[in-house]
Amino acid sequence: MASAKREAPPSEDQPQEALKKARVAGDNVSSCNSSSEPLNRKQRVALNRADCALDFVIEGNERRGYALCDQGFAYCWSGARANVGINGGKYCFGCKIVSYQSVDMEDTKLDQQHLCRLGISRGDDAVGSLGETAFGFGYGGTGKFSYHSKFSDYGEKFGLGDTIACAVDLEDKSLASIGFYKNGKWLGRATFFEVKVLGVSGVDTAAGKMEWESGFFPHVLLKNVVVELQFNVEDGLVAEEGFKPWACALEDGNAVMGPAFSDPRACEVVMMVGLPASGKTTWAEKWAKQHPEKRYIVLGTNLILDQMKVPGLLRESNYGERFHFLMNRATDIFNVLLSRAATTPRNYIIDQTNVYKSARKRKLKPFAFFRKIAVVVFPSPEVLSVRSEKRMEEMGKELPAEAVNNMLANFVLPVSKDMRGSDEYFDEAMFVELNREESQRYLDEMKRSLASIDSNTYSVGSSVPTFSPNYGQSLVLPIPPPAPRMTVVRPYPIVSPSPRAVNPSGTYSGYSGSYSGVPRGGTDHYQSYGRPGAPTNPYGSSTSGAYPVGSATTSFTGNAYGHLGGAGDPRSAAPWAPIAPTFLPNPSPPAHGGLPYGTPAPGPQYGHLPPVNTPYHGGHYPPTPGYYH
Repeated sequence: MASAKREAPPSEDQPQEALKKARVAGDNVSSCNSSSEPLNRKQRVALNRADCALDFVIEGNERRGYALCDQGFAYCWSGARANVGINGGKYCFGCKIVSYQSVDMEDTKLDQQHLCRLGISRGDDAVGSLGETAFGFGYGGTGKFSYHSKFSDYGEKFGLGDTIACAVDLEDKSLASIGFYKNGKWLGRATFFEVKVLGVSGVDTAAGKMEWESGFFPHVLLKNVVVELQFNVEDGLVAEEGFKPWACALEDGNAVMGPAFSDPRACEVVMMVGLPASGKTTWAEKWAKQHPEKRYIVLGTNLILDQMKVPGLLRESNYGERFHFLMNRATDIFNVLLSRAATTPRNYIIDQTNVYKSARKRKLKPFAFFRKIAVVVFPSPEVLSVRSEKRMEEMGKELPAEAVNNMLANFVLPVSKDMRGSDEYFDEAMFVELNREESQRYLDEMKRSLASIDSNTYSVGSSVPTFSPNYGQSLVLPIPPPAPRMTVVRPYPIVSPSPRAVNPSGTYSGYSGSYSGVPRGGTDHYQSYGRPGAPTNPYGSSTSGAYPVGSATTSFTGNAYGHLGGAGDPRSAAPWAPIAPTFLPNPSPPAHGGLPYGTPAPGPQYGHLPPVNTPYHGGHYPPTPGYYH
């Protein structure tokens, strides 16, 4: 397969002195601002390693390029730009389709397996979106011209062995144009446009803009093809009538230099940390737009799925049933991109949940020379619930409950490496919504609620909890027949300490701190799920107090004698019927202001649970979901 080609080492043509000059004055190792290459009249126009997708391979002569095509990459589009752009004049460049890569895509039509699009784009445009924004124009092998995600019939289809030339006329700033040649045949003007509207002009560059934002660069977008670019006559370019070879812009003074990176010690990797739907992707995309000089590459599932799309179409409706298949491929692709990123000096944002400390360390270890920053997005449970519902409405994106349970149970807030006792790699940890103290408090409450659900939930073959992944929808636990069922309707509770009551049907045991829901023998004196700051309960049990945040419906089951409605329980004769609680005498004086010696508590009002010290049969309490939104 073509994807197995060995990538040639970086070119030695560019001296180290040029790399040093390319750095922005005042930069230090804490920031990797990409800078334009110095304008060298002997500069060779080539594909830019600092301005291409991570899976794009640029070979030795720096004019031949292709993308990886195994491990799911065959479904991805991959793009690259040249290192020299223009802001005036009339110039052309060529692109020859050298070969098709061997791929296994039985679920994809043959005419969609090997595609190429070429054209021009502004230097700050996304390399994977040629022709889909307001700052780029593309002509594809399907015979379509695209601009701003509008695709129209143009010219002819092209493919293996064809040479396409792109001719750009910027002499008339108010009526610039772009057109294409196929194997020397003129296909006509594709469109006219006003240069200043697109922010490209020679002397009118706005203050504060990066140089590459003021020029148009040759751009290719590929799927499973190998191409070779032509920028001057020596490259094999046949200059079309009225247009100069692209490389002549360097001598004419119409050249704009693209970005260049140097030392990885001057670059950074930002790792997002947060639960699903917390707002990580929104923050990452906004941060990248606010810092164009850093040219962040965002690594995450969304980026990979965007690369897999048919241009201009929504991925869910585009792929239909294949959407979930492609989602599974995304993990393999992400791992490859992450490994390539560690050896490519760019600025990165890793946009995943990253709640497991061990996973954070594994991902960051290869980035030894990069500055590493943790960005924690931890909103309040109410905000988290709203964002989760919005994501579900817009994307139909929902994680399995078990996956969210595991994330929550193992969530550890990151700390910087200079903090006492830290074994993480972060140079800095930022909390962009709630601060560290508030985030930790909410996280502890959510874990206690999850553990409470866990310790009171049983089924015949499994003890896996079902913490709601949508942070605010009602929690519904599985009800395997023929176990009895009880439903309790109440506001979200928090848990307060209470002494353990004697279980006449057997000893009530504590639960492991892994929140797996599997009981273990003995009494765990450290499994008291009290309020933050509440005194430790040496008896290790819990009861519920009302928390005024909405309401929820919770179902739970029992499957063993000694649990409410469990096997052998005399009250299980009428399965599925609601069971009224039975108050048994306490063997010891009440604690925490409880009722004396088993006196029945007053009836609950408005669906709330009874006051403390009113245990159900079996000496335990119904599950208390607490903060699960």
